[in-house]
Amino acid sequence: MPATGVAAAINLKGPEGQQIHLFYNTNTKNLGFQFFDETKHSDETEAFAAGTDALTGFILNPAQVATTNLTGVDLVFGFTNKPKTAAAPGCRCDDPTQNDISIISPVYQPLGATDLANLTIAATSSDTTAYVYYLTGTDYKSTTINELTVGDDAPGQFDDTVKIVPNSSLAAYYVPDNELRFIIYQANKTNRLHCYCPIAGSINDKEIDASGSARLNTPLAVTYVDGKAYLYYVDNSKSIRLIVKDGDKWGSSRACPAPGQVDDASQLTVIPSAKGNHVFYVGDGQGSKFQFHHFIDKRA
Repeated sequence: MPATGVAAAINLKGPEGQQIHLFYNTNTKNLGFQFFDETKHSDETEAFAAGTDALTGFILNPAQVATTNLTGVDLVFGFTNKPKTAAAPGCRCDDPTQNDISIISPVYQPLGATDLANLTIAATSSDTTAYVYYLTGTDYKSTTINELTVGDDAPGQFDDTVKIVPNSSLAAYYVPDNELRFIIYQANKTNRLHCYCPIAGSINDKEIDASGSARLNTPLAVTYVDGKAYLYYVDNSKSIRLIVKDGDKWGSSRACPAPGQVDDASQLTVIPSAKGNHVFYVGDGQGSKFQFHHFIDKRA
């Protein structure tokens, strides 16, 4: 589902009270940025974004954004307009049929392209490599997860998943111990969430049994801390729920201490700190105001 994009990063070397960095796309198609406190949740501090009188940018909104850290640099990814190409006389081909998947901070660099309707994205990284995930295809029969490795011009495509909900949200995490990466998506037939691991020569695509309460096109957010994956999603009552993976086993689903319901057009994002997992989203009915809700979910 097209969404107000929001993605969080943390800089543990930053000044106290400003270590969480929240990126979002604005109504003027530019990138916005806010500091948040890593120790509490009643905390919004400085915000930086182009005003309504500024030049219109090229970052799509509504559309999701994603961030991951590569060798100490926070890379932010999103969807950008393709430049209109010069058309031959009489040719009606000035409207692109695809958007670019691009780095949108700290530089602008297109990495790949997808159909206009695909507006969901996720990212994760190892110590030396950043991975970006997005969808191609136009219906459930053709929707496929793609992987871009930053610095590699050839995207990979994973065609051994079950059928995927069109424009399913994605979430991704990396496990340093075994150097495996995992991608979360929503299956078309059951609406349950799946955890897919791209391992050459085998299929590792597992349904998450406890995810039956996930709403259609739920936003997704995941983080990996101390051997556990924490997966956040939204149910049919617009409430946020959590499922934890400890080792190879996904546990039960539980409600989260969110301060309110999630807007239909909101993305979810999560970033861990010493105090717990910081979860951000746009509250119900606030999709165009960029007033982000923030809560800390204590890790067990």
